Formats: sequence, C-alpha cells, structure tokens
Amino acid sequence: MHFITLSMIVCCSVALSRANEWGYPDLDSNQDEPFPKWGGLCDNGRKQSPINLHVKGALKGEFGPLKFENYDEHQKNLRMVNNGHSIQLSGFDHELTLSGGALLHDYVVEQIHMHWWSEHTINDIRYPLEVHIVHRNTIYPNMTMAAGFKDGIVVIGVLYHVSNTPNEAIGSIIKSLDAVKSYGSMNKPALVADSLAVDDLVPSVANYFTYAGSLTTPTCAEAVTWIVLTNTFPVTLDQVNEFKEIEYEEGKRLHNNYRELQSENNRAVVLVEQPEDRSGAAGVTASVSLVMMLILAGQKFLL
Repeated sequence: MHFITLSMIVCCSVALSRANEWGYPDLDSNQDEPFPKWGGLCDNGRKQSPINLHVKGALKGEFGPLKFENYDEHQKNLRMVNNGHSIQLSGFDHELTLSGGALLHDYVVEQIHMHWWSEHTINDIRYPLEVHIVHRNTIYPNMTMAAGFKDGIVVIGVLYHVSNTPNEAIGSIIKSLDAVKSYGSMNKPALVADSLAVDDLVPSVANYFTYAGSLTTPTCAEAVTWIVLTNTFPVTLDQVNEFKEIEYEEGKRLHNNYRELQSENNRAVVLVEQPEDRSGAAGVTASVSLVMMLILAGQKFLL
C-alpha cells in the first residue's frame, strides 16, 4: 500500500519553510565564491559531514554483510520533488529496511536525494554525483525525533564516476525532471514515470567507509551513521548536467549543491572490506558492538 509517512510531511514542511534561508555558492560561475555559514550546529558541531575519506588513515573493520529488504522491488508510486536544494524521491510502496553489518538496529528508508558534485571525497577525489539513501532507526517514530539521537539515522552514500555509458537508473529519474525543474513547480511532487528499484542505485556494498557524522544540510544534526560505498557507479556528464537545470529561484539554476568538506576532528573512520576483496595487508578486526561504540563516540585510532 502506498503511503507518505508523517515524518516525511514534517521534514518537507521544515524544508519548505527554510528554502530561502540557506543555500550553496554557484561554483560553476565563480570558483572563488565562499561557502556560506549556516549557523548553529552547522558551524559549531564537532561531528559534521561530509569529510574526506582516506583508505590509509582508516580503522580496518570486518563485519557480517549488510542486509537489505525490499530494495529490489520496483517502486511504481515514487514521488519526485524539487525542494530548492535537491531532487528528492519518496513514497515507497513497501518499507525498505536496512540492517546487519555494524548496525545494532533496523533502519527504514525515508527518502532519497542527490548532490552534484559529490559531498564526500575519497583520497581527495571528488565525484560528479552522490546519491544519499536516508534511513530512520525504527525505534523512533519519525525523522524529527530520530535526528535527536546519535543512532537515529543511517545514510548510504553512493558515488558516481564519469563514464561515456549512461546510467540507466539515473536516466529513469531524469525522464521525470521536466515536471519539477522550474521554479514554478518547486515543492510540488510529481510521479516518477518509470518504476525504479532502489537496488538499481546501489553498486556492490561489500566495501565501504562508516563513521559518525551529521546531516549535510541544516540543521546539520549529528545523528547520522554514514555508510559511504567505495565501489562507484558510472554516470555521464550530460546526465549530471540535467540536474543542474533545476531552478531554486526564478531564472536561477542549482548548478551545484554540495557542502564543503568538514574537519574530521579525530573521529574514528572505519573501512569495511570483505575478506575476498582484501589485498593481504594487515588490519584490525573488532566486534560489532565495540566498533559501533567507538564510531558513535567519535574516537580515532592510529594504526
């Protein structure tokens, strides 16, 4: 049964009320334009996201596989909205649940949105697109409450590399952009024309970074366990440029919507690699509960 949760309505309402209160510099037009200060925790927090992820500087972790439920089901009632800061997808036919790995709870998908260029970098490399799959801890009834707890939210970050081969799943999303890209259609949800399985947006999940961080938009709540996949998907620059046609004001296009890198502040960043993918280098293996405690506490280990 298709439904929109109360938490999605609350989150959208907050986003709408603040749509004109914060934004991004137009770096396509002016590379020297500074990133704005958003205030509050966004400026004063100690566990802010995104960060640069370094393979060599990460704590090595080994866990069971991440478990995905209903991610392979094609969603036929997805709604797309231009909220002035990104393109967001919601309205899933069934609950999509994430568990396993280093996670101690079950998490359900609330929404999916895109950033162009990527927010996270890996070994100082920025990618043309990053997709965020935002999950809420099922012990909390809505996103507003979940954002108040350090284990409240999990976001899977998927990076896309430049290719000559169009990405089929991203192409399915782009087909419906015309319905929402203008300023006049901002905040007006439209049906995604093609059915889409969330699995189609996610490459192999065998290897990933995980760390304790924040939402990358105001209020920048430090309630997020990040899972940033090291495997990337292809996308063409033409496809990325389609997102840059989104308007956030009359005649003003959202050329980029990524936040600047934040200080790591001695946080623990764990690199999870499946045994068959390891190069043979020695690593540190720890229990799920211990590593999650260290990640959420923000403790950094020197290897």
